[in-house]
Amino acid sequence: MDKLKIALSFIKIRLKNIGSALVKGSTAYIIASFGLIQVSSIVADNIDMVQSIGISKELFMQYLFISLLFLFPVFLIFTIINKRKSINKDILKSLDKNLEQIDDQRPKIAVIPFENLNKDDDGQFLVDGIAEDLLTELSMVKEISVATRKTCFGLREKDITSQDFKDAYGFDYVVTGSIRASDNRLRISIELSDMNDDKVIWSNKFDIENKDIFEIQDEIVTKIVTCIVGEIEISSLKRANRKPTDNMTSYEYTLKGRALNQQYEKNANAEAIKMLDAAIEADKTNPLPYSWKACTIGQSMALGFRENNDKTMSDFMSALSKANELNDNDWNALRIIAEAHLTLQDFEGAMVYANKAYNANPNHPFVLWIYGRVLMRYGNLDSGIKILEKLYEREPIPMSDINTDRMNKELFLAYYLDKNYEKCEEIFDKINEYTFREWLINIDIKNKNEDDYLSDNWFTSGFNRFKDLNLKKEISLFHLNNKSLTANLEDLSKEVFA
Repeated sequence: MDKLKIALSFIKIRLKNIGSALVKGSTAYIIASFGLIQVSSIVADNIDMVQSIGISKELFMQYLFISLLFLFPVFLIFTIINKRKSINKDILKSLDKNLEQIDDQRPKIAVIPFENLNKDDDGQFLVDGIAEDLLTELSMVKEISVATRKTCFGLREKDITSQDFKDAYGFDYVVTGSIRASDNRLRISIELSDMNDDKVIWSNKFDIENKDIFEIQDEIVTKIVTCIVGEIEISSLKRANRKPTDNMTSYEYTLKGRALNQQYEKNANAEAIKMLDAAIEADKTNPLPYSWKACTIGQSMALGFRENNDKTMSDFMSALSKANELNDNDWNALRIIAEAHLTLQDFEGAMVYANKAYNANPNHPFVLWIYGRVLMRYGNLDSGIKILEKLYEREPIPMSDINTDRMNKELFLAYYLDKNYEKCEEIFDKINEYTFREWLINIDIKNKNEDDYLSDNWFTSGFNRFKDLNLKKEISLFHLNNKSLTANLEDLSKEVFA
């Protein structure tokens, strides 16, 4: 049953946005079929079928009816393939433009966690959540570069001067503020400061009901962006695609779940699922708790908090497909779907969803992480490396990691594909705990450089660690979009362990 739910959830994602095409195509096919049957019947009544084609009218009509039934699923499959190609083509139209903007020198802005004037621990999640939502909203604007959540929240309560913001962090603008909660009302004070001349260029105070927080976020983001880049059309801030819920209970539970998710700890992960389930129960039409639930379950599998079995995968895919169903422009769901396609070696599908996630949120490190990795496998190696390098500069140690290994490992692979073996050797020395992928690729690099390595500690320790692996399976997990390279690495692994 769990395997069936996994399959159905993935099919729902794959068929997203083509349901209307299937309905229209099916309707057209049925109408055309009935028309053909009517015309054929009239023609058959007016000619001698036995003399003309050697069969009776009744048998001819039976053959025609059976043929139309048989061709119906073929027609649907053809429609799905063509519609899917059309959708993918439309999404990838923005790819070249996105890649041209990678080197743009955009204004860089940071949102410092707001001060909680109530000084209560219970309300802190709401204060942090509103600041993080504002950070996410700004991340969706391509005309500016936004500091990562980890960077921004790492600056909480630090005594930093405007010169430090400019020199040490490269921020052109900084958003600060405070929030006081009273019953069902919020008092928000906010300032936008220009770090170049150390002055406040916009400030405002809002006294609102909790339920109006999304509208105020809109006003704040629009005003900030207008101050920085002038009067522009902020196409990514269309409320129809972003307003998650009118239910404040669902919103607050989502904030709690998201905050717990970002602790990357087993008990917090389990509690996050409870909070997100409560958010879903409060409003089943709110897409955010579904996407963050999928993210949290994925985190639990990646970090070993939950067993990666059919039940866990079923829960993961169910939440993911529901998030995509409710909002097919949710950057969090889109980047997870891109990861799923990459795992399945569907590189075009991965590129489609990674590009769509980037269009939805071009500044978020989770999105840049999948975007860079997919680009370098999709044939845009230089652009993939640029994105990964920029991400490494902005957040060298991802939130869930205790060291830089994850980023360095992917850069190591990227430079290997780029045949920059000198850079690979430099990065390999920075990796604290290499996997079979880095170990085998390093052997290939040493062989190409004709270097002696058989007595090196990295080689001997890796040989003992990896000698019992299923080599072909492990190499398939490299997710290389190059059959020749994959075959060469398989042959090399066999030689090493022969």
